[in-house]
Amino acid sequence: MANINKNNYNNLEFGDIIKINFLPSKGHEQKGYRPGLIISDPLTQKELNGIVTVVPIINSTSTFFTKVNLDEFNIITKGDILMDQIKVLNLGERDYEFIEKAPKEVLSKCNIIFNAIYEKLLDS
Repeated sequence: MANINKNNYNNLEFGDIIKINFLPSKGHEQKGYRPGLIISDPLTQKELNGIVTVVPIINSTSTFFTKVNLDEFNIITKGDILMDQIKVLNLGERDYEFIEKAPKEVLSKCNIIFNAIYEKLLDS
């Protein structure tokens, strides 16, 4: 894992998996230093001075429809991406490390779930 220059937000892209501290958190929110999937883009991150949109990745697995399992892919990170726990974090205030890029198939699954969750809200 490579340390990332906190002042250069252009080096993180949509689909990158990083390790970052999700604290503080409340209730059932994921907490602690864990992997997360970046779902924002470098341009937005730079314009917002390092604000990044990320979803946590947990070690356990489930078949709940808002989770994307990574275990079947040939990558370092294993477990479930929690598409129902989107967080906005300030990279300038948190230590983080790049782990790897998520496969396109994973990103496609995440996109389908994201759209399914939020299209329901638009239809309400």
